[in-house]
Amino acid sequence: MSAYGIISEFNPFHNGHKYIIDAARASGAEAIVCVMSGNAVQRGELALADKYYRAEMALASGADLVLELPFPWCASGAESFALCGVRIAGEFSDVLCFGSECGDIAELSRAAEIASGEEFVFEYKNRLSGNAGSAEAYFDLLSSKTGRSYSSNDILGIEYLKAAKKLGSSLSFFTVKREGAAYGSENLEAEGFQSATAIRKAVSERGADAVSKYMPDGAASVLRRAEDKRGLADIARIEKAVKLYFRMKKAEELDDIAEADGGLASRICRVARECGEESFFESLKTKRYTDSRIRRAVLFSLVGVTRADISGTPAYVNMLGANERGRRLLAERRNKTSVTVLSKAADVPADERAGRQAELSERLDSLYSLALERESTAGELIRKSPVIF
Repeated sequence: MSAYGIISEFNPFHNGHKYIIDAARASGAEAIVCVMSGNAVQRGELALADKYYRAEMALASGADLVLELPFPWCASGAESFALCGVRIAGEFSDVLCFGSECGDIAELSRAAEIASGEEFVFEYKNRLSGNAGSAEAYFDLLSSKTGRSYSSNDILGIEYLKAAKKLGSSLSFFTVKREGAAYGSENLEAEGFQSATAIRKAVSERGADAVSKYMPDGAASVLRRAEDKRGLADIARIEKAVKLYFRMKKAEELDDIAEADGGLASRICRVARECGEESFFESLKTKRYTDSRIRRAVLFSLVGVTRADISGTPAYVNMLGANERGRRLLAERRNKTSVTVLSKAADVPADERAGRQAELSERLDSLYSLALERESTAGELIRKSPVIF
């Protein structure tokens, strides 16, 4: 069975995501495997709806198997996010499909080859010693080497290609040119595919019904159901608790926290003490660090994610959902892979790495349950079962 993998967040699943799935089908995919972020996403934010609702959105819209891209990798920087995603996708699919602004796999492969080179790595590290933020330094250096500019989805695609080379993966690659609104656009447009950022903003301001026409019908129905059950997640609901946490911390206590180095921990603790009624996250913004980097540092500090925690790859992966075709594919490939796939989140392997992964995931779920409009218990998410179609 020919399987195409899609590394995804689906936060929430919208028509642009359906377009990629349809393009993969048209290209020859017999099965679609989505490696989807858990309850936090790469920008360091909490997902609007929990991972099981979002897996159901994907299955209702053409996916066959949804595997979790686990925390903390799902909320890490592009390199760790891509390495984890490619590690999983490479075991359960033959071709990795992704959207990009470039739309040219040969051009992205050339950029990935350059970015993997020792000379590039050396120059990048030297640029970080200046005042430029890591993302700005990376984009600028890569553009200077290739003679072209790149957007966020291009960079993720380049990281997927780099990760496959590092892992020795046999994955082939297929990219779909991004159509519609620009990545990160905050306003809904009259027609075409909308950015996920604009959709999330509209949901937060007007509710799930406001974005139904930008989503496949099945996905929109699931989002409304999640909203009706406990509401959607927003870390701003627990902002006072977040500020309290950092007011009581000294920056040196966060020395090992992933993404919080380079003086960022000091800034977060200082702003927490100085911030009054104004938004804590707005007050943290600075030209040196991207908003995503700051949010990841805050989230990882709250949950206790260290640099060591994201240095490797997951000890296990949760199956979030599947239809009949997806279950056949999983059965076919499960015994041919070293990746442990759990059908029940509670069946964690009895080893230190798996235990640490489960601990961090449970901490995230506890935080997530408090950020819902109507709070749930800390253990509700771990008791959920995979979505079966």
